[in-house]
Amino acid sequence: MVNQPLVSIIIPTYNRAHLIGETLDSVLAQTYNNWECLVVDDGGIDSTKAVVTGYLQKDPRIQYYA
Repeated sequence: MVNQPLVSIIIPTYNRAHLIGETLDSVLAQTYNNWECLVVDDGGIDSTKAVVTGYLQKDPRIQYYA
């Protein structure tokens, strides 16, 4: 098995609860497995945090920063 480098996926977001689930589903569907996904919320007031929290429980490679 070839050692795969870590790929960091950084997703900035602001009031995009209606899109973040589709975005994270796309990340999870990738065939490359050695990645981390950093969702950075710039102080939005919608339910982005609630949506991302569900994904945090699905995959430990996803992290949320507010």
